[in-house]
Amino acid sequence: MYGATLAVIADWLRTLNLPALLLQPRGFDAHEVALTVRTVQYALRCQRIIAIGGGLERYLEPLRRALRPHTIPLMELVREESPHAWDHARHAHASPDLHLWLDVARSLASCERILDWARADGLITPSVRQGWRQTQLRFLQIQGALQRLRPRTQQKAYVAVHDAYRPLTRNLGLRSLGSLQTDEETPPNLQKLRQIILKARREPTIFVLSHTEQGIGVMVARILRVPLVLADTLERVDPTRDYFQRFLDLLASIEAGARIHRG
Repeated sequence: MYGATLAVIADWLRTLNLPALLLQPRGFDAHEVALTVRTVQYALRCQRIIAIGGGLERYLEPLRRALRPHTIPLMELVREESPHAWDHARHAHASPDLHLWLDVARSLASCERILDWARADGLITPSVRQGWRQTQLRFLQIQGALQRLRPRTQQKAYVAVHDAYRPLTRNLGLRSLGSLQTDEETPPNLQKLRQIILKARREPTIFVLSHTEQGIGVMVARILRVPLVLADTLERVDPTRDYFQRFLDLLASIEAGARIHRG
C-alpha cells in the first residue's frame, strides 16, 4: 500500500493500478492539514508515503520523525525532480512552483517517478503496465485540450484571488497579474489591490480566477468588467471526479471565461 498526502497523488496511484491510501482528510487542502494521530495511524499501514513536498504539506517533517523508527520511506516529488523537469515553464530566475499537478509535463514525470519506486518495490505487474498506458492516454487527452485552448488565451493576462494556477496558465500563454490575497484567511492588502486593478486596466486582462463565487474576486471582476471564472485548484478531495476529469473541467471553465470575454 502506498500512502498519498494529496488527492491528486492518490488518483495517479489508482490510475496506475497501484494500491493507494489517502492521508488527506476530506474537506481540507494540503496547506490546512495538521499532523494527527489518524494520519500517523494511516501512514503506518503504508509501504511508502508519496508527497508533493517542498513545504506544501506542512506536517511532513513531524510525520517523518514519527515514522523514523519504522523506516517507512517518505518521498517528496518536488525534491525528486530533475533540475530540468520544469524548465519549459519557468523564468530563468524563478523557483519551481509547488502546484506541480497543474503542469502536465511535471505531472507525467511524477507518475514516471512513482513507477520507478514501484519497480524498486517489486510492484510492477501486467495490471500496473496497463495502468501506465491508461495514464499516458489520459495525459494526452489533457494535452490536446490545452493545445485547443491556447489560441484563445495566449498573450492575455488574468488576476487570481489566490494564485495557485501559474503552472497551468503558463502552459496556456497567460500571464498572472498577481494574487488578491496571499491565502484564503488573510484579507487583501488595499494598496496591493489598487495596484493590481490599475495594472489590469492597462493589460489585456480576460478574467478573474477564483475557487469560490463569493468574496473579493466577485468585486474585482465587476470593477474590471471581466468574467469571474470558478477555477478548481484540485487541492481538495473530490470522490466524484478524479484528477484527470477535474483537470479537463478546469480547462472547460477557463475556455468558457475566455469566450465570454471575447463576446
